[in-house]
Amino acid sequence: MPRPASDKRARLTAAAIDLTRTGGFDAATIARIADAAQVPSGSVYYYFKTKDDVAAAVATGIGHRLAESRADLPGDAREALTGFLRSYLTEIEATVTDGTLLATASAVGSGDAHRAALAWLQERFEDLGFTAAAARARALHLLAGVEGGAALARALGEAEPLEREVAHLERWVANAGT
Repeated sequence: MPRPASDKRARLTAAAIDLTRTGGFDAATIARIADAAQVPSGSVYYYFKTKDDVAAAVATGIGHRLAESRADLPGDAREALTGFLRSYLTEIEATVTDGTLLATASAVGSGDAHRAALAWLQERFEDLGFTAAAARARALHLLAGVEGGAALARALGEAEPLEREVAHLERWVANAGT
C-alpha cells in the first residue's frame, strides 16, 4: 500500500507564514518553524534549503490563501467586492496586532500577492462595466484604501481606522457605476 502524502510542507509553510506575520520575517527561523509545525528541525532543510526558500514559500502560501478566499466570494461583481472588503474585518484582531496577509507578503519582498489581488479587483470592476483603465484605477483605489486603513489600524493598535475605511469603501462600491 502506498504511503500517504506528507503534509509537512504545508505545515511548515503555514508555520512560516504565522511566524512572519506575528514577529516579522526574522522570527521565522528554522528552529521556530520546525517547533511550530511540530517536525524535526532537519525536516525543514529538506523543504527549505535557504532563508530565500522560506521567503518564497511564505509569499506563495499567502498567495494561495488569498486566492482561495477570493474564490469563495459570490459570483456577482458588486457582492464579491463587498465580500473582499468584509474579509478584512474577519481577522481584524490579527490585522491590528500583526498586519494583513498582503503586508506579510510584502515583508518577504514579494508583490505577487498584491498583483493578483489587483488583477482580481480590476476584473470585478470590469464586470461592473468599467473600461480596463477605469477598472484598474478603481482597483488601485480600493486596495490602497483598505490596506492603508489596515496599516493605520496596526500603527494605532485599534480597529477603528480599518472599520471606517471598509464601511466607506462598501458605500463607494455600492454606488460604483450607478
